[in-house]
Amino acid sequence: MTRIKRDSIAYVLIIVFCIVMLGWGIPANTPDYPGYGAPSDLVPNVSVSVMLFMACLSLFYTAIAIYLKKHIPSAEREFPEDLKDGGGFTQVGRINLFHLGAIMLPCVLLLPAIEYLGYIPASIAFLMALQYVIGCRNWVQSIVVSLALTATLYVVMRYGFGVPVPGPQLF
Repeated sequence: MTRIKRDSIAYVLIIVFCIVMLGWGIPANTPDYPGYGAPSDLVPNVSVSVMLFMACLSLFYTAIAIYLKKHIPSAEREFPEDLKDGGGFTQVGRINLFHLGAIMLPCVLLLPAIEYLGYIPASIAFLMALQYVIGCRNWVQSIVVSLALTATLYVVMRYGFGVPVPGPQLF
């Protein structure tokens, strides 16, 4: 089985899963809307809708490529079995566990930090650590981005959606 066939089957399965979740799973497993704040099914509905859109877009892109008999450029190929000439393997298909761990560590520590420190200091520290891990060494830029993003998310959650942020409150 070729990669295009495997990917097409995966896209179809994701589309079916998303339709089942939007039609039955989310409505059957979320509580009734209490009338204030954001409804409890907002985030799952948005997430699954984005997944559905991306899977449909990928399936459409693959179908157009098959119909027009276009080949994926060798620079965009991930797996060596896709290549007939034997060259062009890229770094996309390889996993570096050290980098994966460096990215996952701040993510794992975020929830306990929110519980003990509160949302604002924990999210500022999380964003600064994440920027450091991905290579941003400009501390002024890191502080400004962390403060701006944390403030924006706080305002959106607290006043836009009307829900309190988790953890101890500073204000």
